[in-house]
Amino acid sequence: MKKITLNKNIEIMGFPKTKYQQITYTVSTDGQEIVIDAETDKLYNTCTGINILLTNETGKFSTIQLEINGVEIFPEKFEALRLLFRQHVAFGFDYHRLSEPANGSKIKGKYIDDSNASGYPYNITFSFRLENMEPASTETKDTGKVD
Repeated sequence: MKKITLNKNIEIMGFPKTKYQQITYTVSTDGQEIVIDAETDKLYNTCTGINILLTNETGKFSTIQLEINGVEIFPEKFEALRLLFRQHVAFGFDYHRLSEPANGSKIKGKYIDDSNASGYPYNITFSFRLENMEPASTETKDTGKVD
């Protein structure tokens, strides 16, 4: 059977080309350190983006450290503010770009509350954009060639 593609994001007899995988943790006390230990969906081959949503935005100066499959993505003490979802941007367009393997990749790291949140508990949600990217062509192309 042949797979039919309606558009870039939806395929018949398969699954969507793009998935937004969310991992949520609850911050219960000031200064709390949360260990991030998860894995990406095995049905998608590439992690193409990340953003963060805080239910209490006064915690925006908290820090994260994140790695995928042992490769550092964000170093220790990276401010969550840099990855926060912006309310004025349409969903799916405010992601920090990544190009990391998915296929059940290990996501590890930590989130450290900066003790400045206006109230506890609050949630932090990491949203990963996963996609099934087409394999890169191994064929060499001559960019100067005119057909």
